[in-house]
Amino acid sequence: MTVRFLHTADLHLGSQLKTQHRQATETVDTLNSAIYTAVERLFDTAIEEDVDFVVIAGDLYDEDSRSVKANTFLKEQFDRLADRDIPAFVSYGNHDPVGSATDYVDLPENVYEFDHEDPQEFHYPDEESPAARIWGQSYRDRHESRSMYRRFTPADERVPNIGVLHTGLNPDGRQYVPVGRSDLEGKDDIHYWALGHIHDPRIHENEQPIAYSGVPQGRQITEPGLGGGYLVELDADGDYEIEFVPTSPVVWQTVEVDVGDEDISSIPDIERRIEQKLEDFTVPTDLFDGTNVRIRDPDWGIDGYVCRWELTGNGPVHETLSNDEDALHELTRRLRDGLTSRKPFVWTEAVRNSTGPPIPSIDELRGDDRVIDEYLSLVDELDGEDAREHFRDEVGMAWESVDDHEDGRPDELPLTDDRLDELIERAQERVLEELALRRAT
Repeated sequence: MTVRFLHTADLHLGSQLKTQHRQATETVDTLNSAIYTAVERLFDTAIEEDVDFVVIAGDLYDEDSRSVKANTFLKEQFDRLADRDIPAFVSYGNHDPVGSATDYVDLPENVYEFDHEDPQEFHYPDEESPAARIWGQSYRDRHESRSMYRRFTPADERVPNIGVLHTGLNPDGRQYVPVGRSDLEGKDDIHYWALGHIHDPRIHENEQPIAYSGVPQGRQITEPGLGGGYLVELDADGDYEIEFVPTSPVVWQTVEVDVGDEDISSIPDIERRIEQKLEDFTVPTDLFDGTNVRIRDPDWGIDGYVCRWELTGNGPVHETLSNDEDALHELTRRLRDGLTSRKPFVWTEAVRNSTGPPIPSIDELRGDDRVIDEYLSLVDELDGEDAREHFRDEVGMAWESVDDHEDGRPDELPLTDDRLDELIERAQERVLEELALRRAT
């Protein structure tokens, strides 16, 4: 027996994108409505695909933002499903726990809300002749220390069984449903785990998928790339097909721009280099490399990008940016004024200066200075996986990998392999830069 459903989570209705866009009159409506637009696209997809049901794994609302507007909007979306006889199975998470909930409007009868005291099982389409069972439990309070999953006990495996949890997949955490990936993998009677709480889409494939759908729309620079939800086709043998449907009208990106060339020395020069970067600007689509998940090319496109420009390179522009504290503010203002008229628009979230003063190339330095030669030899010796592990230990807790966004700072980046390589490369460049400057003086 096969069912087809939409899996989503972390709608965070009522929140806003964290941009300073009050003066961006061309884009303000798109930015202000982005979260609602993304969620509406999810429901559009469910209706157009005529799914059997919808699963929402927590955080429908954002903390105190369970407003009349957010509540009414969500009811309207559920009403659209009801018109097509599509039920929705809903759990509540740490941002909208049942214990502090205030509902301003009643949700329609096709919405089945998981209880917050005990695990609950719903049947699709009914208990007499189920084609699927959906197990879940809502948060009672802001923090939830109950494991919950242990009591998800389907009667048999003759139909697809789906488990719904809002968790960070941290077996030692006491705030967001402590459970480990291996614990869920050990529940052989659950064919698909529909998870919420982690804001980037990710999937663990083993005997059964353990899937985070991520946020439909990123709200800040730490939620980059495409947001969306999963279309899932699942049968009782554990066979499945998963398609990721992008829904975000606005995409956040951190973009590295090398401005170290000799002919770049002024604010307009930097602007031109950024505009060149935009000519081949694309959104990464390698979200699910190594998995069986497909990414859909939806009918709607991306309306705009919110970019943080990371300026890198060693060249004359470093002096321009370093000697005048207003330089970055002026560059940011000019970029905001100049790029919002593009289609899709580009809004500048911030500009970060990681440039350095001009230094000779390595080829020019090699062989002319004993200290520099020794340093370059050391760098060559440290290149490799062993060196990466050594540096990973050395950076310590400041860059410890944080899987759960609730446990990190708003501007914190996890220590991914790519980020570690970048830190190592920058450290090597800084040392070489300092050696070269001291040699020149």
